[in-house]
Amino acid sequence: MIRFYLLSILVLLMIHEPLLAQTRQTVLPNSVDPRGEAELTVCNQNLENYGLFQDVRVRVPTTKPDDIVRKGELLAQRIVRAGCDIIAVQELIGSKESAEEALAVLGEQIRQRIGRIFEGVVGPSNNKNIRNGFLYATDRVSVENRVSYAELVLPKLTEKQRQRYFARGPLEVQFRIFPQTDAPSKVITMVAFHFKSKSGGGGDPSGLDYEPWRMEMAEAMRQAVLKRHGKSVQYGGDIVILLGDRNSDFDSASARILEGVLPLSAFQGEAPCRLSKRGVPLCKEGLSGPQTFFSVLTEDPQTKMVAGTYMYGKTYHWLDDILLGHATLPFGWQTPSSRGDYNSGVLYEPLQASDHALVWLTLNW
Repeated sequence: MIRFYLLSILVLLMIHEPLLAQTRQTVLPNSVDPRGEAELTVCNQNLENYGLFQDVRVRVPTTKPDDIVRKGELLAQRIVRAGCDIIAVQELIGSKESAEEALAVLGEQIRQRIGRIFEGVVGPSNNKNIRNGFLYATDRVSVENRVSYAELVLPKLTEKQRQRYFARGPLEVQFRIFPQTDAPSKVITMVAFHFKSKSGGGGDPSGLDYEPWRMEMAEAMRQAVLKRHGKSVQYGGDIVILLGDRNSDFDSASARILEGVLPLSAFQGEAPCRLSKRGVPLCKEGLSGPQTFFSVLTEDPQTKMVAGTYMYGKTYHWLDDILLGHATLPFGWQTPSSRGDYNSGVLYEPLQASDHALVWLTLNW
């Protein structure tokens, strides 16, 4: 009987593991951390078809007006619980103007909860219905600059294929941070991205659910960010963060290309890498190069134990991520000496807010 009771508890823990892992955020006393109070919490959230009612019902015909209001309330609850100052968002539905209006509505729902004012930034897209954007707290940051990657031409994996672009254009925004302590003011460059999903994978001639397209997007985005902000990524100073929905798992070829571990050229022609049926790179030993960007989620000793950020079927996957350049990784550490242990986490509740979890990282300097 005792063995049966213990087994039952273990099964329940396994079922609810993602929910138990969602609140790992550690707040250290100022006396312990010489940096003082944390400066900023950045988050990423795929909104799962969020927008104005007239836009969302085109994509999801069963949507009712009350569904949008309720969804906004649940998303606001997540954002407040995570303590987000800036949120990169995906699956924002509608034209640029209506998407901005939808973000304003969500910002108002947050204000009604905690009194903070949030404003939105929305970028151009190669998909007329789906956009990337940011929601940010005006008491913590201001917008310095914004750049869209929507018109970037992607590198080709094979010479004979047609020219491709991002499925949804990544949006880069530079934020000026208002310090909470005596720390110097900083500029943080954040790039919100949303790569092609596996939906409609039967139309992919490669038979790999569009992983080659995601690989091209990962290469183009990494190159664009390094061209614009290479010195900051390599030597520090301004902080560069990539946040988004990769639509592939953490061990996929597109993930490795985005990190800089493998270049797209490693898969071109007679190159030494091939793809497994799951989109995982199969390469000759010793081919990996120096890593450029690092996940503060899947490389964190505690957060990586979470099942993932998105469930397909009965399996969780790490589709959503936050990546920092090597030189600025210490800004995400729990303490100045906790190398590789990031103040990061995953938030699933309330479950009805989105089919993707919210992911977050708290920064200090």
